[in-house]
Amino acid sequence: MRGTGWTLVLVAGVLGFWGARAVAAGPRGEYGYLTAFHCQSDAEARGRIRTMAREFGIREFQLYDWFADYSTPTRGARWTDPFFRRREICRQTLTTYIDEIHRQGGRAWAYVQAVGAEETSWANPARQIFPLMQGGAWHWHAGRFPCYFPNGAWARHMVATWAPTIKQMGFDGIHWDTLGRLAPDYQAETGGIHDFLRTARAELRRFGLVQTLNFVDLAWWDTGVVLDLVEFPYAEVWSPGSEQNYYRAMFHPILLRRRGVIAFYPTAAMTPGWSESQVLIQRHREAARHGLLYVAIADGDRRVVNEYWPNTKPLTPEERREFSVKPAASRAPRR
Repeated sequence: MRGTGWTLVLVAGVLGFWGARAVAAGPRGEYGYLTAFHCQSDAEARGRIRTMAREFGIREFQLYDWFADYSTPTRGARWTDPFFRRREICRQTLTTYIDEIHRQGGRAWAYVQAVGAEETSWANPARQIFPLMQGGAWHWHAGRFPCYFPNGAWARHMVATWAPTIKQMGFDGIHWDTLGRLAPDYQAETGGIHDFLRTARAELRRFGLVQTLNFVDLAWWDTGVVLDLVEFPYAEVWSPGSEQNYYRAMFHPILLRRRGVIAFYPTAAMTPGWSESQVLIQRHREAARHGLLYVAIADGDRRVVNEYWPNTKPLTPEERREFSVKPAASRAPRR
């Protein structure tokens, strides 16, 4: 869209004002993820990262469900995945991935479920740590783990639990995953999330770590918070309406210079009569047209299916052509 002279002056003024603030640099390249953490050779592990970096331009790598459980980062040399407890996870594979990510000029993001823990014993009103309640009862995600109300006190607990190990393993930052709007009082939950991010950012700085957060369907979205408190915007969306809301939010004058990440799974809200692959390709193109990075590439040359990220599929030839690195001149600008 071409702006009028007055529009350009206004945008320039807004950018000038906000440009004086400390704004994160944003993504270094495309965004991908890893879930294949089984014990493997050095060549196999490094090969996955090199494929993602060189063929698909991935420079931001999220390591999904890499930890021992929702309160324990690691457990010896190997453990099983925290949710279903059946996938093998080897610490050596994790550290090899992280080392190769850095060799390729990328960053490694440690997935952590922001509101989850294994136990209910952390609830303590005197310390301002509260259960996340729904319908008068403690909310458990899928019956698997109890959820806590996100606020500054909970952020301090989470950083103390996770940051020392995450730093020691060589990660660059934490990707705080969320479960979307859950608290009965959305306004209080929004304030709590913002307090969580503000507190966590200050605490993580002591470890030299940065953060992102999943604003599910743009829950708790605030332009100033997105600009100041996360390394770059990230949102998982579940409908075409939420997708368009994200594009509009990113067209705000002070966010025009930023690149965000969008996760919109090809099996969610599928277009009638379209194949999963057609949906995937169309959503990638739409995200790129709006200047956003689309979450698709996983574990070397595989791709996303749904919200449980280990459920990957091999790329088809058409998908591989779609996601392979293209000359800069062929990339469409944000509109």
